Amino acid sequence: CLFGMVSDTNGVSTESSSLLDTGRRHGRFGRSGVRFTALAASAVAFLAALALLSMSAVDFSQHGAVLEEKDMDTRYLIAQGSGSDGASFLKKLQQMWFIEDSSEHPKLAEAASEIAGTVAAAEFPEEMRSSVDPSVNPCDDFYEYACGAWIEDNKHDINPFETRKALSWTSASDRTREAETKLLETDKGPAGTFYRSCMDVAAVEKAGAAPLRPWLDMIDQVKDMPSLVSAAVQLNKQDMDVLWSWYLDNNPHKADEYAFFLDSPSTSLPDKSYYLEDSAEMEAHRRLFVGIVADFFKMVGREDAHHEAQLVLELETKLAAGDQDRVDQRNDHGSFTSWHKVKELAPAVPWSSWLSQLGECTPVVDGGVNPCTTPHHAIHTVGESGGVPLLLRNKQFFPVLNELMAPDNIDAIKAEMRWKLIRNGALYLSAEFLDKMVELSKDLYGVQQKSPRPRKCFYSVSSNTPWPAAKLYTDNIFPHANRDAALVMLEHIRSQFMEALSTEEWMSAEDRVAAQHKLKQMFFQVAWPTDKDDKDAWPPQTTDLDGTMGPNLFENFMVISRMNINRELNRLTKKPTRREWGGSTPLEVNAFYGPNNNGLWIPAGILQSPFFDHTNSDARNYGAIGCVLGHEMSHGFDDNGRRYDARGELHDWWDTETVNAFKARSGCIRDVFSSFKIAGK
Repeated sequence: CLFGMVSDTNGVSTESSSLLDTGRRHGRFGRSGVRFTALAASAVAFLAALALLSMSAVDFSQHGAVLEEKDMDTRYLIAQGSGSDGASFLKKLQQMWFIEDSSEHPKLAEAASEIAGTVAAAEFPEEMRSSVDPSVNPCDDFYEYACGAWIEDNKHDINPFETRKALSWTSASDRTREAETKLLETDKGPAGTFYRSCMDVAAVEKAGAAPLRPWLDMIDQVKDMPSLVSAAVQLNKQDMDVLWSWYLDNNPHKADEYAFFLDSPSTSLPDKSYYLEDSAEMEAHRRLFVGIVADFFKMVGREDAHHEAQLVLELETKLAAGDQDRVDQRNDHGSFTSWHKVKELAPAVPWSSWLSQLGECTPVVDGGVNPCTTPHHAIHTVGESGGVPLLLRNKQFFPVLNELMAPDNIDAIKAEMRWKLIRNGALYLSAEFLDKMVELSKDLYGVQQKSPRPRKCFYSVSSNTPWPAAKLYTDNIFPHANRDAALVMLEHIRSQFMEALSTEEWMSAEDRVAAQHKLKQMFFQVAWPTDKDDKDAWPPQTTDLDGTMGPNLFENFMVISRMNINRELNRLTKKPTRREWGGSTPLEVNAFYGPNNNGLWIPAGILQSPFFDHTNSDARNYGAIGCVLGHEMSHGFDDNGRRYDARGELHDWWDTETVNAFKARSGCIRDVFSSFKIAGK
């Protein structure tokens, strides 16, 4: 069972992880042990014959005893089922079983089915064999057959600081974390320095809430719209949005340039329904949320904490009301606009002042390291001729924003600023802040307690200094032979995908040709960043934090946040490269397809056991990581990928015939998921 997963019914995981795998070849069909997976159906037949051979000696109602008592027979039949004559042997046994199953021997068939499952798995690797439930016929429920024993053993064994457990994903993530942590303990670079500042619990506890004070004082000084905008800019430069969000990303219409996006902001609760749904369940979530925010406000000395917490909920409810639903968000790629049009939608926002200050090298509020040494003058050309284009997402939100910018709403906005600051920084503060965040996560996601400190600090490193940490991993832990084998596997999968595309009848002839061209142009980033000539191409953020980290955890976090925004603004004068890793890094146990790049990213973190190893058989590697790689490739040709062409530019290249055929075939999946209910809903 490679993909087995059990989940806590209280919520979803707060950590995202995925999984892939690849490996070196051992012949077309792999090693002999794995060959029996292909014989699962016919195994029922020859095991029934085994039962026939020993009917007088074995009680067939005792299924588990059959294999044990007749182990020599089982091994004999395994041997007979192997080799070039195996197919003929198994066919004869299948005929014998069919006759018995159609007569008066139901227990025989039942016993044979269980033994079949056991024998089919007899030569699996131990970590796979122990997960199998042989009592299940794999032809009836393959998932339960492959993963049933593991699920039964683990469904009550989810760590209280997690909300799910997945055999392979958890195993790979744990292996990465344990090996990397040993390096971080002595690493002198930014990743190791950050890790040790996180592990210095005594210093973190001594600091308490004090690191927040300069920022809270800044918010307290907001009296009018100009001072509010200045405070918002300071938080923006710490990677915190307030009432709207902004970012630079690839222009979806032109792959060789960036675009400046305006969008609605993030909110605290998981979905707009948490704010707007009129139900006892959602009302309970909102009530607890207000209580927790009030507790945080008390911890930083706010006298009217509950009232300010209520202001936060009311303001975020208005933000949520103006937001898109998830389907619209997925389909909104941004529309070209101008500052003139943005000002028409939200004239109460001083856009020019905000944009100008965002590009300036303003002093850091807490006096910390300032990565901005040269003003970003190019920001004044955003949306203008010669500058990066301006794109607007969620257009319906901006009139709502305009109403929120009324002068009599400043107190509510200040409360939201305080909450954003506390929420973003809580994970880097003392235990009382962490405990309160766990209380919120317990209600929303089912997390029961905070992570052990070394685990928490590893994930803090991987999210804050991911590139220095990834370089440590690939240089010292990752087996480079796995990368070479994965590249070979990817090309094999591409060739099979290419062949399959040529016969897809639901696509028009023209679209099949276009699809093959897109697949041919798809590039692969495997294990770590490389250029088009497959030479190492580690990004600047691998080293640009050198010398900036110190012993204070919260200060390190704030320096990194400023550095992230400074890098973002540097894009104003640069061109994107198709092979940029974006928000992912080589350390992740995951894989990604980028529609606006037409590329596949396979991090080093996923190219390890149990998903992949270059010494594994083809059968195991293709079954584990291979299916994931093929899945990721298919994203280039799904309902979202079909909107982007071979260059990664927004261009709906399917004709009406193909679109309608796709919708007709995908409708069955839609209908199946629409039939599912959770908690009666």
